Amino acid sequence: MSLALMAYVALSCREELAFRGYPLRRLESVIGPWFAQLVVAVVFLIEHVAGGMAWSEAIAGAGVGALLFGMAAIATRGLAVPIGVHAAWNFGDWMRSGGGKTTGFWKAVVEDGFEAHAGVVGWVGYVSVMLLATLAFWIWYQRVNSPA
Repeated sequence: MSLALMAYVALSCREELAFRGYPLRRLESVIGPWFAQLVVAVVFLIEHVAGGMAWSEAIAGAGVGALLFGMAAIATRGLAVPIGVHAAWNFGDWMRSGGGKTTGFWKAVVEDGFEAHAGVVGWVGYVSVMLLATLAFWIWYQRVNSPA
């Protein structure tokens, strides 16, 4: 378990440095936070597709996650929070054997005939949580950057 946690922290550091470090900051200063977010999110999801993820999963999964990680980077003006959020998400996903993984500690048991419904509920829950967290960071960003 310690090895998996270290691996997910290292992976999150690499991805956040590569996507939410200089590229996001530079684009944000030129085209604003939301367009910068979209550009970086598209490149992030393309990287996940290149790594073997299906387009639909990359858009709903990595793409939506990229918006959260990017907004966390923009709101906090750093990489520590997005690295932590990203690593926590990836490690938690591994712990619950998410994404078809069989190596985690927990495995959801879905009764026969409910697989499709459980899949939809899972994706709706994931997207909802990620978008609400993105909204929370956006509100934080607005409050910090609003004229006093």
